[in-house]
Amino acid sequence: VTLTAQEQELAAVRRELWGHPGIPTIGINTGCSPTLPHKKLTIDGHRRLLQILQNHPVLNKRPIVLLGGPEDTLRNEAIAKDFNVIQSPTTRGLRDGLASTAAVDLVFTGDSLGMHMAIGVQKWVVAWFGPSCEQEIDLYERGRKIQTKAPCSPCWKRVCDKPVMCYDQVDFKQVADALLEG
Repeated sequence: VTLTAQEQELAAVRRELWGHPGIPTIGINTGCSPTLPHKKLTIDGHRRLLQILQNHPVLNKRPIVLLGGPEDTLRNEAIAKDFNVIQSPTTRGLRDGLASTAAVDLVFTGDSLGMHMAIGVQKWVVAWFGPSCEQEIDLYERGRKIQTKAPCSPCWKRVCDKPVMCYDQVDFKQVADALLEG
């Protein structure tokens, strides 16, 4: 993906605004398409992940930016409540979201447009997979894939009635370890 000069400048401004010199910034893509809604963690799942990251002896020093689209605005507000995180703009369009993705150093995401954007701007990507197949995605040696522990994965189901969902079976220790690699 090629950013325009204006988008590169916007990404640089956000990188400076959101980050700290010499410390990688973590972007967390919180959304996904409504077609397969189980490709994203719940609000509580994202909050558990934030708690783990902010209590981690190394990752707790890294700024965290919540990424997403217009449908994620209220979600991100709920996820961010009482946490020291940055909420990226979510209502300014796809190219603005691409600039936000370019402004961070690493991205945690489900298998979603946000993952493809992060791959496209060559970020370190930690992607989790539940309803979809990790074998279909190439991270180009810039990231790690984390498969849910759900035995039914991948299923490609749009609706699921399992008592414990695949997004509740993502190993956040694996996520933290993979983020440390980036």
